[in-house]
Amino acid sequence: METTMQEPISQQIARLTPLCHQLQGAATLNQKLAILEKLTSIPQELLPFIDPSNILDRYVILSVCAIGQADILLDIQTVKDPQEPIKTLIQQLQDLEKFYDFMGGIIGYHLSVLTLLIAAKTPQKELDKNIRYEEPNGIDITPDNAEIRKIIRWGIESLPMMSEIYPLGGAGDRLNLIDETGHPLPAAQLPFCGRPLVEGLIRDLQGREFLYYKLFGKQITTPIAMMTSHEKDNRHRIEQLCEAHGWFNRPKASFDIFVQVRVPMLTTEGNWAMVEPLKPLLKPGGHGALWKAAADAGVFARLKKSNHNKMLIRQINNPVAGTDKGLLTLIGIGCHENKAFGFASCPRLLNMPEGMDVLLEKKQGNHYECCITNIEYTDFKQRGIEDAPKEPKSRYSQYPANTNILFADLPSLESALRKCPLPGLLINIKSEADCYLSGGSCKKYSVARLESTMQNIADYIVDKFDSPFHPSEFKRLSTFLTYNERRKTLSTTKQTYQPGQHLSGTPEGCFYEMMQNYHELLSKACRIAMPPPQEESDYLTHGPDTIVLFHPALGGLYSIIAQKIHEGRVGKGSEWIMEIAEAEVINLDLQGNLIVEAKAIMGTDQRYDSSRAGKCTLINTTVRNRGSRSIPPQNAWKHQPERLEQLSITIWGNGEFYAKDVTFTGNLTFEVRDGERLTVSMEHGKLTQHSTKISRASWQWDYTFDNEDRIVLKQERGQA
Repeated sequence: METTMQEPISQQIARLTPLCHQLQGAATLNQKLAILEKLTSIPQELLPFIDPSNILDRYVILSVCAIGQADILLDIQTVKDPQEPIKTLIQQLQDLEKFYDFMGGIIGYHLSVLTLLIAAKTPQKELDKNIRYEEPNGIDITPDNAEIRKIIRWGIESLPMMSEIYPLGGAGDRLNLIDETGHPLPAAQLPFCGRPLVEGLIRDLQGREFLYYKLFGKQITTPIAMMTSHEKDNRHRIEQLCEAHGWFNRPKASFDIFVQVRVPMLTTEGNWAMVEPLKPLLKPGGHGALWKAAADAGVFARLKKSNHNKMLIRQINNPVAGTDKGLLTLIGIGCHENKAFGFASCPRLLNMPEGMDVLLEKKQGNHYECCITNIEYTDFKQRGIEDAPKEPKSRYSQYPANTNILFADLPSLESALRKCPLPGLLINIKSEADCYLSGGSCKKYSVARLESTMQNIADYIVDKFDSPFHPSEFKRLSTFLTYNERRKTLSTTKQTYQPGQHLSGTPEGCFYEMMQNYHELLSKACRIAMPPPQEESDYLTHGPDTIVLFHPALGGLYSIIAQKIHEGRVGKGSEWIMEIAEAEVINLDLQGNLIVEAKAIMGTDQRYDSSRAGKCTLINTTVRNRGSRSIPPQNAWKHQPERLEQLSITIWGNGEFYAKDVTFTGNLTFEVRDGERLTVSMEHGKLTQHSTKISRASWQWDYTFDNEDRIVLKQERGQA
């Protein structure tokens, strides 16, 4: 590496720029090959390993030679048997060439990185006076009023036209995840709340689908597309995970798994970083690859064919995004108002590594182009944006946070992709790597790669105005933004917690905020007496003082859960798990552990059917047991408690559990068989159990909208 190419980066850019333009203008691969063959040739030592009849093989090797990286990338002198390594390398180069073909393939990628490296080292250039940034006027969804309820209804009614896309290809290096054999794991497999992050996203989706079923009596199966990568065997592991979970009780055909290309890392000197001979250091190229990778894989064509032309995009490392009404309002506005693109946003912490959502106005001739879009925190200085507080001494920025929770209209998205297949190009120079050098030694280098950001496709979804944009025009924009509380919108699991650092961005911090959300749900919406909200310092010292986890199908919306669960008390140190949808809990007094698990939460055989779901009724019940040992915050988010005692209720099939005016003391386990109703009561101070056969559900919740768009629940009684 050190002996190669002393040509300064600026000269490389000057040499490669016209070549790249010439190649982009060529109509066929043969024409491109002819251009490169006039400039360079394949090294003699490689000829025995290359099929001379394969034009693409020859072209990618010549591309490496043209950018001056042949001595680094194609060094076979120290490889005993280079046949397989060369075959693998050529395939990687072909993938890179095909994905970046629109910008000049391998040569265009290399040139883009060099150009951005120079820009990163250059003092701030003069700002474009034709560009203006303003705080976007988002739709505040925090109130509980008629307008927001109407939007929620729009969202639920629009669910049949929705698809969901999850970018899962990230490396997640800052989490340091490994499996039991010591192999690294991708971020999607982080065991948050006792299950992989990707499972949490699908559970949220199932909760919304079940809500639609309860209101309209119809089954919907939302298509799910997942962008994976070959990083850390990501694709194979995701497929294994889905198989092991039976595709989460969904049709396998409803999943579309496609791969994000990995891109080469370059040293800040402009050379490709090598892991070993013939093996470049490759990493995923950012979630902006999502759109082009999905289009190339035929995902969009399949969605259009099935009439799923609206999309919800969720980043894997943000588990709280499904809290309460955030996603339904985003969907509701996007679909009902026929918007092209939308952002779910919230307050942004000042001076944190978070992007911001802005209104972008650009003067073009005699008109103005406007949109709501994202600015990455790495670009603030170059864009002339000051990370200033919203108000004096506020901890929040003047601009709202980008959350990577997006709404997209597929036809509008495809139109934008024709203008820019890879939006938001930037350079990532955040890491160092041990790089292989000729002769077998290694040296640590700062390394960079070309990345892109998926939300910046909005830069190409603009509306034109004859005069400078006025806030009164926000509703006319094709892009939009919802604004919600931060801990219900953005709390990520990006990196491991280090003592003394801020909890933001860590699994510990995310779990802490999730428990705050449950505290609010129970104390305010459900009117249950709770311990005082736990301070962050106490959480870091002693771990969570209560743990509450409910399946999304229990209601999802606070207003629904509060009609199923209300009044009572939860004591400090308690754990309350509700893996059930059809439940009624009134005046529960809990001190210890309560775990309710329905094996058929929403029905059976990939069908939502309340009559086949497990049910649990607890009225005026008291639970007293020793609970669990205290859990340090480093382990709490994994949800692997050491329980000393618990009340455990497991319900199989359409079984029903009923208890009223009962005190449960100590370590107790109840198991209800399919087709049975187990009634627990107290006689002379002792628990008694009575089991009866049921041919059908004796009750289920009936959901309806009232004339003010409230979702109202009532128990529909059946003949057991």
